[in-house]
Amino acid sequence: MKSISFWQSVLLGTSLISHIVFANDTVTVSLKEYPNWFALEAQMEAVNEATISAQTSGRVQSIEVDVNDYVKQGDIIIQLRNTQQQAGVTQAKAGLSRAQAANSDAQSQLKRATPLFEQGSVSKGQYDSIKANAKSAAAQVKASKAVLDQAQEQLSYTQIRAPYSGIVKDRLVQVGETVNPGSPLMTGLSLNQLRAVAHLPQRFINKVNQQTQLNIQHGDTLLSGGKVTIFPFADADSHSFKVRVDINSENAGLFPGMWVKLLVPTDNAQAIRIPLSSIARQGEVSYVYVKHGDVYQLRQVRLGDSHQQNDSLVVDVLAGLKDGDTIAQDAYAIMATQEI
Repeated sequence: MKSISFWQSVLLGTSLISHIVFANDTVTVSLKEYPNWFALEAQMEAVNEATISAQTSGRVQSIEVDVNDYVKQGDIIIQLRNTQQQAGVTQAKAGLSRAQAANSDAQSQLKRATPLFEQGSVSKGQYDSIKANAKSAAAQVKASKAVLDQAQEQLSYTQIRAPYSGIVKDRLVQVGETVNPGSPLMTGLSLNQLRAVAHLPQRFINKVNQQTQLNIQHGDTLLSGGKVTIFPFADADSHSFKVRVDINSENAGLFPGMWVKLLVPTDNAQAIRIPLSSIARQGEVSYVYVKHGDVYQLRQVRLGDSHQQNDSLVVDVLAGLKDGDTIAQDAYAIMATQEI
């Protein structure tokens, strides 16, 4: 009889026997009741995404970053010409100096007039006038300081800085253009905080609240959801409710605009679940090693959804296993020792 290869036997549905290699590394499958999850299509978006606008008038002198560049919080991304703002600061400083000099003179006059008034050498009218002048001079100093602060603030607006660390998404101005307050300059987003946005059908709205634990599935990766925000109104056309779920996307390979699965808990359902490590794949074929006595037998299985359980991934088995079967916990370890 002509021999066939290992993978050909898998595709043909034949059974292969291997020697037992890890007698203790087995899992006994059982039919149990688990929370049932409804999968929704969700789109990733950045929590922090904004379009920076100009806060003062000026001509764009330089643009320090471009689309797809990474910037740190506080970095200068656009520099406006600041001649007018610098002149305003200089003028404000000069006005403050004049006010401080006038205040110093007024306070000195008040200091000299006080003992004279007590001795009767200065009339009450003259003393009141000197005292009022001293208060006015002190108030003028405060007003001049406020003008200087405002001028310095206007000067700082000529240096447009990144409000948070992130990626430049779009550049809306060019060098040489004149901008006014409110003119959009650049759009950016942060990859540090992401959230999944989905539309929850009306029939599930009573099963979800802000304390419900929702999960996000991306390929074989399952992430626990964080803060849940449910919009308190339904869409007039689809009658669905918008739901946002914050997630910790660090090292998860997720980016804004990607599609993921948002898993919503519903009613409980009976299922057989096995560890992800117990499954080996070849193309579209999934299989496990079932223990029979002292050997393992290859068996094809049909899989369902994956779930997070005790810090590991488990997968629903729709067909191929029954309650009480014992399978290898590490399918690829068995495959490595397979004798064909």
